[in-house]
Amino acid sequence: MAARLAQLGVSTSLNPWTTIMHSDRGHSVDPALGIHTLVDINGRQATEIACPDDSGWRQYLADRYAQYATLHPRELWLEDDFRHYNHTPLKLGCFCDHHMAIYQAKLGHRESRADFVAAMLAPGTPTPERKVYLDTARAEMQTTVRLIEQRVHAVSPTTNLAQMTSFPNWHAVEGRDWAAQFDALSGAGHPRVARPHLPAYNEIAPLRYSRVFEDYTRTTAAYLGDDAELFPELENYMYSPFAKSVAFTQFQIETAALVGARGILLNLFDMMGNGIDDDYHYAEMLAQSKPFLNQVSDHRLRMSHARGIQVLVDQDSAYTIHTTAGQDPAELLPHETNWAALLGTMGFATTITPVGPDVHLRGRQLAISGQLLRNFDPATTRQLLTDNVTLLDGEAVQVVLDQGLGSLLGITNAEWHGVRTGYQSYEAADGHTVEGVVAPRVTMLQHTGDYLQLTYASDAQVDVWSHAYNAHGDQLGNVMVIINGQTIVMPMAADPKYGWESQFVGFKQGLYQQMLARVTKVDYLVGAPNVKFVVTQDDRLTLWAANFTLDDYDQLVWQPAAPVAALTATVVSRARHAAGNVTT
Repeated sequence: MAARLAQLGVSTSLNPWTTIMHSDRGHSVDPALGIHTLVDINGRQATEIACPDDSGWRQYLADRYAQYATLHPRELWLEDDFRHYNHTPLKLGCFCDHHMAIYQAKLGHRESRADFVAAMLAPGTPTPERKVYLDTARAEMQTTVRLIEQRVHAVSPTTNLAQMTSFPNWHAVEGRDWAAQFDALSGAGHPRVARPHLPAYNEIAPLRYSRVFEDYTRTTAAYLGDDAELFPELENYMYSPFAKSVAFTQFQIETAALVGARGILLNLFDMMGNGIDDDYHYAEMLAQSKPFLNQVSDHRLRMSHARGIQVLVDQDSAYTIHTTAGQDPAELLPHETNWAALLGTMGFATTITPVGPDVHLRGRQLAISGQLLRNFDPATTRQLLTDNVTLLDGEAVQVVLDQGLGSLLGITNAEWHGVRTGYQSYEAADGHTVEGVVAPRVTMLQHTGDYLQLTYASDAQVDVWSHAYNAHGDQLGNVMVIINGQTIVMPMAADPKYGWESQFVGFKQGLYQQMLARVTKVDYLVGAPNVKFVVTQDDRLTLWAANFTLDDYDQLVWQPAAPVAALTATVVSRARHAAGNVTT
């Protein structure tokens, strides 16, 4: 088949479905293979999921990929089960006897599995056990892909090795070094090729998709860089328009352009042997989108050229995060893309910027959430907050305080109040009007995180924009403030289930627009909730707008960050309900 397609100018790739194995599914490894299986953080052993450092599994996998390479595919893929987590029903791995011996050797003393896990997750300052686990997980995956690369390219030097990815925050919990792993997999002379996860196997509300698209897809693209070849995976599971409407499938395909995708990988039909079902009407939809996507691909979005608010992320944050209870690996998950989801949904131009300990940014607009600042020394944190306009959430402020920099923000006291404790009830933007409402209120009672009540020095330069109140209307303290004319503080944490859901409201959108206008110039859309907006600047200015809601807008009003000198513009859009119709 591949030879016949090549005669038509069509290349083929090969995607074996398993590497480590997604889950046991009631099966066991053939004892003749001699492959040892994964043991999770709770000591449960898999029957079919491979230990990621098992030499027998590694050689077997490399042998199979060398065998696949004899077909000379253009791309040869590693599935997204190539990871240490999400191997149902097990949790994070691997803690088998082999791995425990590795961990003990690196620690220099014997330690039981239970004690090692407890230390790895322990609250407070991260332990040597945490670093040992992350370093080991990081290195063993790179060892495996390096072996596969050597074996494959010895057989088929022109084949690109590629990998599907899943959730960047969970990849942090397995210590993934994005550049090192993909470069080891790619090999010399080959590009990084990835299949980022499009986070909706079943249909969800487009406005919800907008948020997780930032968390997963755009963050993956940012880590891999502009030169990576991205082919996001769109999967409709359990398949057919009963799982996802044709319109939502089309929406996902077209909005993949916002990560600079070079194409799309479609998993639209089941793998039961039924083949293509024309009754799903995907062919008509694809024919409608193709002319539009051809034009969009001529102007491929490069995230490094995106201007606006830079949301900072760090692949190494699981090394430094302070856990709370120390009971669950999920406590190691970074919360660094919260601003991207919020501000991106509110129509602000944003980009996601990976950083490391040597970061030095000046004159920018930065958004920092979670515990990202723990990756830096206090001098670096001071520089970032002094030389830039910065948005901080409550967790970020807590790290600033932990680093002894409270005076930098004029803070003299800080006290956390848990959500649903009966303390805080609502937030009111006293003295401000948004959407025609004077002092609009937003809940602090639920669907939000804990409240960090901050007290500022009497001589601090603090412009207060909202206050917290209890159920009786008593004012409790400040909420939204601008400090020193350059730092905006939203002193809330993320709820484990709901994140920042209470923040997604028009009153907060208007408040952020007014506050940012007070301290800086930023691109944003006016009066268009859930329209994602990206502005790129290279040899030309390009505006990217995608509607992530079911509502239509007759027009989009852009508030530019800088004067626009152009007198004309070219518009590329797809006319709805008109097959193949592209407006230029």
